[in-house]
Amino acid sequence: MATVSMVIVCLCLLKSLRVTSAFVHRLDKCEPIDIPRCRSMPYNMTRMPNLLHHSTQENSRLSFDQFHMLLDQNCSDVLLFLLCAMYVPICTVAFQPDPIPPCRGVCERARAGCEPLMNVYNVSWPEALSCAKLPRYERGVCVSPEAIVSPNAPAKREYHGTAQDFSF
Repeated sequence: MATVSMVIVCLCLLKSLRVTSAFVHRLDKCEPIDIPRCRSMPYNMTRMPNLLHHSTQENSRLSFDQFHMLLDQNCSDVLLFLLCAMYVPICTVAFQPDPIPPCRGVCERARAGCEPLMNVYNVSWPEALSCAKLPRYERGVCVSPEAIVSPNAPAKREYHGTAQDFSF
């Protein structure tokens, strides 16, 4: 009888290891962004869980969709970037295993633009998007719209000092 119990315990452990392994393997993979509004971002791959601990893009989309009225009002030029960076963060498995948050300044700009409109409807800025929890550009790893260069964008060359640009 003890042998049968031991076999059952071993089978259960193996099954749980397989499920855990499959889940961890899925977390290490980049996946195409499924949220339609975020497909316009300068990146097209994300990875779950996101910064708000959603384990799937479907869960993420359900929360993201709560902001459709604010997005439709264009209350901030960085609101869409902030929301996409939080809900479907850029996939950087090779660079950094954790999702990279948006910079605090991006959040503050979005909040400054949209909070007055939210106040009209007696709605507060969501705690999940607390700007104070995000890193400052100067002090941590974070993303901002200005920091991401699209592969289709023309190369931008800056020279400081006395150097001259001799490109043709």
